[in-house]
Amino acid sequence: MKDLVPRSDPYNRRVIVDFMIDRFREAGAETAVIGISGGLDSSLALGLTVEALGRERVKGYFLPYGDLGNIDRVHALSVSDAFGTELAEIDITNIVDSVPFPMDGMVKGNAQARARMLVLYARANLQNGLVIGTSNKTEFLLGYFTKFGDGSADLYPLGDLYKTQVRMLAEEVGVPRTIIERPPSAGLIEGQTDEGELRIPYPILDQVLYGHIRDLDPETIADNIDYTTTTVEEMDRAGFEPPISTDGVKGILGTVWRMRHKRCPFAVPKLEMGTVGLDLRDGW
Repeated sequence: MKDLVPRSDPYNRRVIVDFMIDRFREAGAETAVIGISGGLDSSLALGLTVEALGRERVKGYFLPYGDLGNIDRVHALSVSDAFGTELAEIDITNIVDSVPFPMDGMVKGNAQARARMLVLYARANLQNGLVIGTSNKTEFLLGYFTKFGDGSADLYPLGDLYKTQVRMLAEEVGVPRTIIERPPSAGLIEGQTDEGELRIPYPILDQVLYGHIRDLDPETIADNIDYTTTTVEEMDRAGFEPPISTDGVKGILGTVWRMRHKRCPFAVPKLEMGTVGLDLRDGW
């Protein structure tokens, strides 16, 4: 039996904090600008950023659209209090509604995500800051983020952590329990949950991705999933009934491949030496 469950590494926290310290020093940036949704990812990102830079250098923003943010506001304030940071609120309703044609569903949801990043970058520009992204490795691999929305930031401290690892580290860092136990949601559509949209619980999904990164074939992955890692409630929210089939694993991996364009913002054909986005990456 192969163990596909991503584990908590005791060094992850230190590596992330050191990474952030180095990148801010390298950029000569003074402040960290971060959108606080009241969800798990932004809460952990806030806690790690405070640990790296100190609370006085961290500027948190709650960016609601209409009444969608009423519940999230309580949690955003809770996590800001937990880490001793101030939370400014900027309503993005007028920005989104200024688009000169009707939008609904995920089209409107994506417009909200892009409006939020517009505001965060404007604040960062005014404060000699860097924008902190809150996406995790699971979301990156699946393309489960908005291109030029939450998929645009200067640093992603959670970018190499699977969602299940995010939850583990959140407990260690001191994210409030009420936030850790909230059903994951992008907060863009009324009643939306990540699991309901993905149709699979994160603990199962992460095992599929973890196995794929380690070059296991779909059949081996399907045969080695540990279903005790998820709860009945998570399965119900996703409408998921175990076991996952080999074809189900292939379907997830097909999504990973199709979403490649979202992970490679500079999609440049290789013509010369030093191609941006291919050869010229970290270290340049």
